[in-house]
Amino acid sequence: MRPTNLVLWTLLPAVAAAQSCRDSSPEPFVPFSINYDVTNLALQPGFDTIPQLSNGFVALDEASGAVYCEWAPHAVWVIEDGGAGPLLYLVDVRNGRVMSRLQLVTGWTNEDWEDLAHWTDASGQRWLYFGDIGDNDAVHPTRRVYALPEPVGIDTAGSAIQNHEPSVMKEWTYIYEDGPRDAESMFADPLDGRVYLVSKRDVRNRIYVLPSEPSLGGDTAQYLGDLPLFMTTAADRQQLPGGRSPIVIRSYGRLYFWDAAPHEAACDVLQRVPTQLPYTDQEAQGEIFAWLKDGTYVLLSEKAGGVSPQVHHYMRK
Repeated sequence: MRPTNLVLWTLLPAVAAAQSCRDSSPEPFVPFSINYDVTNLALQPGFDTIPQLSNGFVALDEASGAVYCEWAPHAVWVIEDGGAGPLLYLVDVRNGRVMSRLQLVTGWTNEDWEDLAHWTDASGQRWLYFGDIGDNDAVHPTRRVYALPEPVGIDTAGSAIQNHEPSVMKEWTYIYEDGPRDAESMFADPLDGRVYLVSKRDVRNRIYVLPSEPSLGGDTAQYLGDLPLFMTTAADRQQLPGGRSPIVIRSYGRLYFWDAAPHEAACDVLQRVPTQLPYTDQEAQGEIFAWLKDGTYVLLSEKAGGVSPQVHHYMRK
């Protein structure tokens, strides 16, 4: 149904944006734009306000993204950003030890890997998504997201780099519908696997979505709306114990939390006012947020000032 006048059009943004979450060709489509005071958000209850630190340091220089490991509940998969090569690390959150170093071979490049995401498909296969989405100066016309089945049966001694050849790989080569963007935050919709991207350097960070499967000839990241956030560096969405499926987007100084049910599409959820998760702001350059399977969460910083980071683990009360 088309609006018949300007007054009706102004009343439609929330409805139209919600429609766009599941309908591949909604009409009309109006991107959302939400306002709230990020300095005065309520604190999300249920989590300790002081983290447990790993009893050792993480020997990585440019940690930029992480997700939990399905078969090692005390560990997270970690990537480093541009210049580090196509390597995937498994890190023990208790002691910071790098348990595995996987060299991804055949067709993998790391121009500027900035975030990891995860999705479990209808067959039960869990996928890891690699966001080659960094673009500090917004000059690259195309960016990429890679996906592979979560590695299993690997050596966890951590002493040597292992070559890893995925059995299958997906690759989204995409453009943004409104021009190049720098992004460091990415998560997948647990219901259908669509990939959500959050820009970093726009004064109001922008939300985009890619289809659940890459298209021949490339894809366009559809602009969904913008939020009063700035310099966001990571995101994650996961179904937690108890059945909720919240979204978290982090910046260097805050962790924004949107509660949600698993069936709710992200662009509907993000139109609500979030709360904040506890955060002590004691990281040198916090780049990572990741849920663990038990509903707790971890943060990790890049190396700064010559000091390697520790894992910050926030427990549930």
